[in-house]
Amino acid sequence: MEAANGPVVIENEAGTAPIVLVVDHASNRIPEPWGTLGLDADARQAHIAWDPGALPLARQMSDLLDAPLVRATVSRLVLDLNRPLTSRTLIPAVSEATTIPGNRDIADADRALRIRTVYEPYHAALAALVDRHVAACQARGQANVAVCAIHTFTPVYLGKVRALEVGVLFDRDDRLGAGMLARLKREPGLLVEVNQPYSPADEVYFTLDRHAVSRGLLNVMIEVRNDELREPVQHRRWAKLLCEAIMEAMGLRPAAPLVDSGPEPIRRTP
Repeated sequence: MEAANGPVVIENEAGTAPIVLVVDHASNRIPEPWGTLGLDADARQAHIAWDPGALPLARQMSDLLDAPLVRATVSRLVLDLNRPLTSRTLIPAVSEATTIPGNRDIADADRALRIRTVYEPYHAALAALVDRHVAACQARGQANVAVCAIHTFTPVYLGKVRALEVGVLFDRDDRLGAGMLARLKREPGLLVEVNQPYSPADEVYFTLDRHAVSRGLLNVMIEVRNDELREPVQHRRWAKLLCEAIMEAMGLRPAAPLVDSGPEPIRRTP
């Protein structure tokens, strides 16, 4: 479902789990006409441009759960898809301590172009996928459908070290998040907290508010520290743990025991 240079890709659309996985910050790609936004290669590879590790983690989860996965293909530095259009951080002029030259004093026409070619088609595709998936789940007798947003965070932010390994974020609807949190807290030695290192008050819950909360669907945002996701074996281990937590919270039983799914899938286009 990917148009040439389009802002969104849907993977495993026919997945049968009553779950949709979303990765808003899956890519650090800066397409034309925005060039490099004035940033060097190191800055474009850094966490300010995307969520390192989020996509391979989500892909492993998609495989284990048999769930559709929606991912963005454009860097959040072009436009942050997980923000309302009114947000001051929609097109950031500064991210953490890095100035983004291509985002300073942008013209109205440039802002409109980013919204028209990146923001609107991404959210339209996600909305349509959720609608289709909810209908398919209901036809199979699956009453409860969840939207799970997968993110990662940097272990050091503005000089502050973050010991937290995983955060489970949710707002007033805690049906999924509270159950996941309870399961993760049983994991020996795991540093897990609720609504950390961010919370819905930080505008980070926009995608879930728009596509899940507004529909009455189960919802949760998962934040994993990105140095925990540097190697394929880490992706697989975290995927297994998070899938177990999601299924327990939703009262689901896997068709087969969740096991390490082996090497990274190679069937997908990067």
